[in-house]
Parts: sequence; structure tokens; C-alpha cells
Amino acid sequence: MKSRRAFTLLEMALVCALLGVLASLLIPAVRSAQVMLARAGCLSNERQIGLALLTYAGENDGLLPPSTHTTGRRYIAQSWIYQLEEYLGNFDKVRVCPAEPAGRRKLIREMRATSYVLNELVVDDDTYRQMRRLPRPAETLLLFILSESRNPSQTWDHAHTGDWTSWSRALSDVEVDRHRSGPRSGDRMRGSANYLYADGHAENLTAAEFRSRFANGVNPAAVPGVE
Repeated sequence: MKSRRAFTLLEMALVCALLGVLASLLIPAVRSAQVMLARAGCLSNERQIGLALLTYAGENDGLLPPSTHTTGRRYIAQSWIYQLEEYLGNFDKVRVCPAEPAGRRKLIREMRATSYVLNELVVDDDTYRQMRRLPRPAETLLLFILSESRNPSQTWDHAHTGDWTSWSRALSDVEVDRHRSGPRSGDRMRGSANYLYADGHAENLTAAEFRSRFANGVNPAAVPGVE
């Protein structure tokens, strides 16, 4: 009978070390893939919302739905996202960003809220709610991702973009690094977010790219082409 050779302690240590190296290589790759997948899902949500907003406007004399900021409405059916429910196929999925932490996703659904907030400088202004009056819709930011600093609710359906006199003011409203691997960095520069424009297209911007738009004191949420 052949004797079975047992692993030596050295061999076991080498195997454990190899497994550790493989894990150190695979875990970041898996996290990166998860971030990319969630970012793509969020971008798809925003594009669907963009199409729904344009369709809504087309059926309502060119007007976008207002936010609860100016209407004072507190009923679910009156929140802009619920005005779009009939235009969105998988409504409960689309209104929640897949990159939200699991607990926050659950809270958003329970509160019947949304991860996405409208630009009050557009939808709360009777002039620019009228789509044809926007000078440059392809350059006009219309929708952002709600900041983790804000508890999701039916009334937090807009960003206070008129108050964005500084970078810190913007951070209190929107999550500029929603798509990131790991927790927030101290300077909020690690990660990116998706943004929807008034012509219906959506794009991803790194936190650094978005912050650069504040250069020279310019509010990136302001309506372009307006003196």
C-alpha cells in the first residue's frame, strides 16, 4: 500500500500565501465590476426618466412637472416622479439608483421617494419649465442623485441649486461620488455620478470634473445662455 504524503507546514504556508495574493487581486476587480454595473444601471434609469420627462412635457403643453418646492404638495401622486409613473415600465426599479447602499435603497422604497432630484432652477421657474424656452437644453443640467446627507422623502424631490454658491452647498444636496468603490473620501473626489440633461441625454462625470464647473464662481446648475 502506498503511503499518503501529508502537507508540510511550509507547503501549507505557501498555499495560504498564494490564496491571499489571489484574493488581493480578485477582490478589487470584483468591486470595480460591481461599481461599473451599478453605474450603468443608474445611467439607464436616468435615460428612461429623461424620456419620460420629455414625453410628459409633450403631453402637457411643453411643461415639465414641478417639484414639491414650489407646489407645496405633500401627496405621493403629486411628486414629479409619480407624475411619470405611467411613462416608466419598471417604475419602482427606475426611481432608485442601484448604487445606493442596501439599507438606503430599502428606505427609499418604503418612503415612496426617489434617488433622483430635479434642478429647481429649471422646474421651479415658470419660464424654463416650458421646454422650448430653454436656450441650450443639451447643456442644461436637469437631474442629479440625492446626497446621502439628505434623508430620502417625498418632499426631497429637488436640489436647492439656487443656493449653490459654493462646492460645499452642492455637496449638501447631491452625491457627486455616488459611483465609487468603498466609503466616501474626505474630499469627496473619489468616484463619479450620473447627470441628466434637459434634452434627455445622460452622462457620467467624475467628482473632479463636476467640481471644475464651479470655477470662476459659475453655478453649474444655472440655465446656460441666460444673462
